Amino acid sequence: MNKRPPAWLIPNLLSLDAPIVALVWMWMLADALRVQYVESSSYLLLGAAVWCVYVVDRIRDVSRGVHPIEGEMPWRHRFHWKNRLVLILFVVGIVSYSSFFALFYMSRVLLTVGVVGGVLVACYWFVSLFDKADVAYGKNMVAGLTFAYGVTAPIVVASEPLPIVLSEVFQGVDGAPFVGNLLSSIPRFFAMVFLTVNTVLLSVLVLLFGLLCVMNINAIDLWERSRRSRDPEVKQESEIALSMGLFILVVGAVFAVAFIVDDHSAPLCYAVMASAGLLHVINRSRARFSIAALRVLADLALVVPVPLAVWLT
Repeated sequence: MNKRPPAWLIPNLLSLDAPIVALVWMWMLADALRVQYVESSSYLLLGAAVWCVYVVDRIRDVSRGVHPIEGEMPWRHRFHWKNRLVLILFVVGIVSYSSFFALFYMSRVLLTVGVVGGVLVACYWFVSLFDKADVAYGKNMVAGLTFAYGVTAPIVVASEPLPIVLSEVFQGVDGAPFVGNLLSSIPRFFAMVFLTVNTVLLSVLVLLFGLLCVMNINAIDLWERSRRSRDPEVKQESEIALSMGLFILVVGAVFAVAFIVDDHSAPLCYAVMASAGLLHVINRSRARFSIAALRVLADLALVVPVPLAVWLT
């Protein structure tokens, strides 16, 4: 491995690729769902939250030995491990400020959305402890849908009320002891999480974006699996698995355009199709690129179709 990473890898090295994808799709989904106004703080908090999660996840990967410190290790993990103290200080500062802002300035609805998002991230980290397959489909599904939830939740709740908000969960019952109120809040809290996730994710546009995120993560795992193996059958299985998943996603987007969404929302479905098509092109020509380059290309595949969606709107 070279002593210095190439310049084109810097966004991935600094964990800026995922926040960029999140902000771009948040803007596109706001337009597709006809949300006229989204607070700038929602964009800032989303970008900061995604960055913090990715930084912590990469440091956590190295500490768990997912990528050994000795020997070849991805540049992004080497960078995060080498600068972990500084990065953790940034994460603590961002989380502290975001928590203060959320508690004292954010609406009850957005605060609820943020808390549920934190629960989903915790679920992802929990699942990742057990799903250690070469291609961790379960973990990737949770990761992709959690990412989609974080991107779309502030948009969805701007036009659709939540059944339960956080302040209602911890409302005490007059005359009941503290422990009794606390115990009664536990089922209400889980009901809040379940209903909030349903409200956000049970939308065709959100589900399509979520499944695109899942396929993006699966693509990277399948490419790494194919690169590690010398068995031609494994390489062929990896290519077929990704191609079939992308084909099903495109079919779903075509069905949505034909029978479900209106003309105003259709460009977002076209963007999903274009991203899936680009992932397929990268998949067919993956042997030409390094794994680091494939990671960057996979994220670019989610951003490049933006002009298409804007032009068709």
